[in-house]
Amino acid sequence: MWYDGGMKRTPAKTTKKTPTSKKVTVSARSKKLLRTPAPTWRFFVVAIGIFLVAVSVAIVMGLLASHYVADKTKEARLDRINDVYTSLKLDDSYQLDRSDVFGDKRVYTWDKGRTYSSVMSYMHGDTVSNTVAELDAKIKDAGFMFIDEPYPGSTQVQYHYKSSDGEYIRLSVASKQYNDAWRNAALMGVEPSESVYEMDKNAGPATVTIKVNLDDNNE
Repeated sequence: MWYDGGMKRTPAKTTKKTPTSKKVTVSARSKKLLRTPAPTWRFFVVAIGIFLVAVSVAIVMGLLASHYVADKTKEARLDRINDVYTSLKLDDSYQLDRSDVFGDKRVYTWDKGRTYSSVMSYMHGDTVSNTVAELDAKIKDAGFMFIDEPYPGSTQVQYHYKSSDGEYIRLSVASKQYNDAWRNAALMGVEPSESVYEMDKNAGPATVTIKVNLDDNNE
């Protein structure tokens, strides 16, 4: 405080200026630098590669699954066919001559409505009629019902059977001696002699063919 001409004067107050904060602005160039870079050709290559790998894995897994299901189906069918043969309870008097048993469904190339049957062939030391009677009883005891005799009176007896599950058995029985005589004549390229025609078609031993088909009876 001081006096000027008898008057009291108060010094003027000074205020301290606070620095104003400058607003930080991002220049256009800085904005450009902060932008997400555009995808390059490498990005597209990697993306396509990942997509192709994913598709390939899906395809492989699908194929493996389908193969697994097919193998299991084939195995189940084979087990069922073997069960059918086992259910006939053939004893040692039936000597196995040929076996072609399979589980896959084999369709004829020229007829999609027909499939091949599993086959087991035997030799049996008895007459044709006795062998037919015995096997007919065994097949029926196994749960199959007689449905057809396609060639009555033929030298080869053939019976067809069907189960309640739609499975089929084809039984064929013939005289081995008679069949051999015809086969021998054919191999020699000659006409069967009169004695062949006069042979007893019921004479043993008998040849037996048993076919099993899980799908149809069109063979």
